[in-house]
Amino acid sequence: MSTFCNKNSVIRLSIDEGHKLLVKNFNDLANETLGGRIIEASDEFFCEARNLLKPTKSVLHVKEYTERGALYDGWETRRHNPLSHDWAVIKLGFMGKIVGFDIDTAHFNGNHASFASVEACYSPKNDPKHGDYTEWVEILEKVALDPTSQHFFSIRESSSFTHVRLNIYPDGGVARFRVYGTVSVQWPQDPATLIDLAYLGHGSKVVACSNQHYARADNLLLPGRGINMGDGWETKRSRELNHSDWVIVKLGASGFLDHVEIDTAFFKGNFPESALLEACYTDLEIPNENSTWVTVLERSKLSAHKQHLFQLSCTDKKFSHVRLTIFPDGGLKRLRIFGRRQLPSSTSLQSPSIISQTSPEMFLTAEPLTCESFAPYGHVIASFKEPSVSPFMTSIAHNVRITPANQGTARKYNHIAPVINFRETDVISKNDKGTVVQFVAKARPNLSLFRCSPMKLPIQVKLLEKHPYSSQAFIPMYSGSKGRGYLVVVCLSDKEGNPNLETLRSFIAKNNQGISYNPGVWHHPMIALEDTTNFACLTHESGNQLEDCEEIDMKHHTIQVDAPSDFYKGVGDYKENGKVGIVQSML
Repeated sequence: MSTFCNKNSVIRLSIDEGHKLLVKNFNDLANETLGGRIIEASDEFFCEARNLLKPTKSVLHVKEYTERGALYDGWETRRHNPLSHDWAVIKLGFMGKIVGFDIDTAHFNGNHASFASVEACYSPKNDPKHGDYTEWVEILEKVALDPTSQHFFSIRESSSFTHVRLNIYPDGGVARFRVYGTVSVQWPQDPATLIDLAYLGHGSKVVACSNQHYARADNLLLPGRGINMGDGWETKRSRELNHSDWVIVKLGASGFLDHVEIDTAFFKGNFPESALLEACYTDLEIPNENSTWVTVLERSKLSAHKQHLFQLSCTDKKFSHVRLTIFPDGGLKRLRIFGRRQLPSSTSLQSPSIISQTSPEMFLTAEPLTCESFAPYGHVIASFKEPSVSPFMTSIAHNVRITPANQGTARKYNHIAPVINFRETDVISKNDKGTVVQFVAKARPNLSLFRCSPMKLPIQVKLLEKHPYSSQAFIPMYSGSKGRGYLVVVCLSDKEGNPNLETLRSFIAKNNQGISYNPGVWHHPMIALEDTTNFACLTHESGNQLEDCEEIDMKHHTIQVDAPSDFYKGVGDYKENGKVGIVQSML
């Protein structure tokens, strides 16, 4: 039963009310899955504050001890605090308007915090530090906490905040801290910018689904590619003929749909056989029986543990909701609906696509760079998630042999990309009369460095080049945190050795991914995106420019390449050991 706590309309909710009013209707803005993280804490003697933000329930550790005491799955400070309280500053995963909290003291009994309060601040540019001049606003007054209990509190919707500070009195432990609210969406200035309209950070939400027996459908909208099957959407096994399951997503904004990504990461023996995508436009929260659904993707085959990209139809129609149907059942990791809130003003840009050829223009939308998608053109130089192995075991993943190295402190990815040189000696071709008709000089390895200035998207493809006798590898040397590293544009050759534009594709590579082009693959020169980037480059050259690198002018084709502005927000990432990233170690 709900009760009023104080003068600021704070309502203490029962557990059932908390789940019904908060958990089911709002996002946990502090969840580490969304990017929530601890900035600093006054004390973490027994247990770290980062445990507060775990998406899973607190686990009971029976008679387990560390060198500092009993092990608890939560945040616990030392006894006898000389100050009035302990505190932890949390950066929210998304800036948002807060409507409530869950302060959970699960398994803390006799050592739980007796009271708690919450403050918030708006600091989008810098993280607040203890003792600075940040203006904090109290949004939950001091409330009493019980041992090993969930405490739900509802407050009047706040203004937008970026950080919260949890205060506990006088000291003790809290297992989990949930901050419920709505995302304050930060849209690109240009409404014609290509974005993921189904991204949680853009205000999208699941409004209905047929089944979520094993894992919630809301997970489809999360950033990144998760950690296991548990943070995707998985339905129960079906037993009847012609069964299907479905989920309806209200897009963050109505828009014109371009392409879809359906990701089956970690679903290897339980992925759906196929999927169908429909869309509709309605002012209703949940479309009703009178809503008209339009098929934008016919039933399409799916594979295990893979990012699938499909071009959508009806790109000139505006939609507010999508309905994804899977056959017959199974699990998906993520659903990304790329589109625009408004069509570009130029009529020549009204039908962009992953690859579409509408004379005289061609438009490419960049895809995630993966080993599978890039395979026709070369190799991706990056580590990747292995089966569960110890540091001293040898494993095989993506046909790469991975062995222990450095006394078990590293994993070595052997022969991750071939280094190819067709000119190991001088090549002399003669005719029947013994006359030399072609001489190709011996090539030597050239390890060089390219320093590339960033370019703004979209770009025009004015030039393609290829190295007919050598592979060419680029490895970024960039320590920044910006996710959209560089753009890759590639193309295979036709029978005459010219670019075959039917094979033209574009990829977004993160700064922890390198690439190696196969000999003879046409590609655009390196395109850094977020910041000036150094690339280590390895190829074989003889010094003869015509033999080392062929170039072809593409200005007469007018080819444009673009990428979603929010591509770097988790797309293509795996989350391992509490951190988002693809590369663990390259050597």
